[in-house]
Order: sequence, then C-alpha cells, then structure tokens
Amino acid sequence: MNKKFNSGLALILPSKRINLFVIFVIVLGIISGAIFLVALKDTDKELVTNQITTFISNIDGNNINNFVAFKNALWENIIFILLIWFLGMSIIGVILNIFFIYFKSFTVGFTLSSLFLVYEAKGLLAGFIYLFPSCIINILVMLIIGVYSIILTIKLWKTVFMKDRSYSISKFLRKYVVILVISLILTVISAGLEGYLFPAILKLAIKLFI
Repeated sequence: MNKKFNSGLALILPSKRINLFVIFVIVLGIISGAIFLVALKDTDKELVTNQITTFISNIDGNNINNFVAFKNALWENIIFILLIWFLGMSIIGVILNIFFIYFKSFTVGFTLSSLFLVYEAKGLLAGFIYLFPSCIINILVMLIIGVYSIILTIKLWKTVFMKDRSYSISKFLRKYVVILVISLILTVISAGLEGYLFPAILKLAIKLFI
C-alpha cells in the first residue's frame, strides 16, 4: 500500500528535493504571515480587526454576493497559476516564482492570524473553515505548479548552458501543459467552494459559536 502511495506521489511530484524546498517556502510564508501581524502597530491591528469584523458581519447578514466572491477568487488564482506557469518557461523566472509562492503563503498565514486576533480561540474554528477545503486545494495547486515550474527551469538551464541532452524537453512540456490544465480545474473547484460553500459554513459557525 505504501509503495503504491509513494509511486503515485512520485508520479505527481517527481522530485523529492524540490518538493521539500517548495513545501519549506510555503510553510515559511505561512509562519511569516502569522508573525507579521504580531509585529504590527496597534493602529494597524485595529484596521485589520475592523476589516475582519466587517467581513464576518457581511456574511452573517447575507451581504455577500456569492457569484462575485466566486469570480474574484477564480480570477485571482488563475492569474497566479498562469504567472507561475509561464515564468517556469524562463530560466530567470524561478526566482520570481519562489517569491510569488512565498507571498501567496504569507497571505494565508496573515489571514489565519487575523482571525485568531479578533476571535481568539473561536478564531481557530473560523480558520479551520477558511482552510478546508478551498484553501487546502489552493496550497496543493501552489505546490504542484511550483514544483513543476522549478523542474522545468532546471531542465532548461541544463539544456541551454550545460548542453545536457539526456532528457526530452518537449516530453516534459507536454506534461507541463497537463499540469496546467489540472491546476486550472482544481482552481475552478476551489473558487466554487470559496464563493458558495465557505460563506454558508462560516455563517452557520457564526450563529452557533462566534
């Protein structure tokens, strides 16, 4: 069972070293986002608190347009995916990709920390709802597209500058296109959950616990 799981995982994420590196960047971004809120001035924390309470009040009062929320989430994530994907086809793009992945993870950590700042222990519940399942899907997509973009950059570097012809760039590019399609499909699912399911579950949680 473990061998099948490992082989399946290796098929999706083919490089353990790069997998771990991208996971490290994502975790670092989340932790940095959480710590950054702690370092803010009291006036900035008050601004964040007002934004969170307004957002929660809008959900509780049915003032959220689900389609607009879906469209905004979809548009934002599609831009992110396409940016990472296209930059992966340029040798210098890997540096920007690492930064974008870090920044995207940073916002996740900042949001989770903000919910905890406003609602304390109850904010953990709101954070859990925020994470599952849409945010987890986004992180998974970020991991997959990030890993493949870095692998492609390394392959291009070896091919162009080291004249290494031991593998086929065209074959990997076909797989790279498949990864893009899968990522976009997952993004549509994630945006749908974020636009429609997330507000409904959070509203229920607000009435029961928050």
